[in-house]
Amino acid sequence: AHYGHQDWLRHRASDRFFRNLFKFDQSPIVKNLLDEAAILALICVAIIGWNELLVEGYTDFNEVHHAAPLADVLPSFLTFKLALPTDPFFLCGGPLGLLLVFRNDCSFSRYKEAFHHVEVAMSSLSNMQLMASNASKNLEGVRAMGVASWVLFRTLQHEVTGEFDPIGKYEKDLRENVSDQQQVDKLLSARSKLYRAQYDVHRAVDVFSDEVTNLDKRTIINNLNNVATACAECERLYATPIPLLYTRHALKFLTFWMTFMPFAFYDVFASSWNHILMIPAICIICFLFFGIEEIAVSLEEPFSILPMDEMVEELQMNIDDTMEWMEADMLEKGDEVIGTGGDDEALTTVGKQLQRTD
Repeated sequence: AHYGHQDWLRHRASDRFFRNLFKFDQSPIVKNLLDEAAILALICVAIIGWNELLVEGYTDFNEVHHAAPLADVLPSFLTFKLALPTDPFFLCGGPLGLLLVFRNDCSFSRYKEAFHHVEVAMSSLSNMQLMASNASKNLEGVRAMGVASWVLFRTLQHEVTGEFDPIGKYEKDLRENVSDQQQVDKLLSARSKLYRAQYDVHRAVDVFSDEVTNLDKRTIINNLNNVATACAECERLYATPIPLLYTRHALKFLTFWMTFMPFAFYDVFASSWNHILMIPAICIICFLFFGIEEIAVSLEEPFSILPMDEMVEELQMNIDDTMEWMEADMLEKGDEVIGTGGDDEALTTVGKQLQRTD
């Protein structure tokens, strides 16, 4: 989410507790956990039905207690009460809490790290465009580097979001924003699209590298190296999850703990009518505890929840603004523009370019 001033005011408003509570059913976490809650509710119904029909009896709507109607149907050794003591659950609650805390802490660290690397890539590409626009008079060369930079960042998004960014949408964006269709074909057919995109940026820098100082060229290359490192780190985060041994053990622990909890809650809710309040209580606890695990799973692969589309669009606007400023400044100063076209366009002023365009 991209927050502004009003968003932050609403985020920390005093009514946020009630507002979020009444929107409980709109939470994506709740929607993803409906199956788990339904299974636990069925377990509760099965426990209540077994105990009241076979063992303890039930209470009707008139608050009259009746003996178990099916007590004589099964042999006596099968008419046992489905209930467990609560002490084991209190004993296991501490270790389970530590597992979930460490799980979420590690997942949030991955989210924070991914966001950092994506921002480094975007800011470094923007800085490259700014430095090149001030160090070079090659308008078309700087524009070509900007296009290559956008393609690199767009390719990074495609590589780390998987099927959330289908190949058809990715190819369409490239063909709409890149005039050189042969370059697009080479990128799409490359073994590693991200590596090929980095190669194209290096080539774009070489076009005007002879006219800039060694210091400017070194600075641009250093920024490009930062982009390459950030891309490699993003690929690493996308390809390597938290060790499966840990995550699977934590999930098994939580699953067993929640599955047997209705057995311990049966006697806890003995004062309610036919133990009926056990069902909503178990469902709420399910959403709370499995929700912690669901948050950890969402943060573990952070690129699908990062605002990647907005960041790609922001980089494109930064590049467009830089080219507009560069062209306006050169027009104002009457500086010579080094083009990348034929010999007739090798050296020209921005004013003459505009006159030819008119």
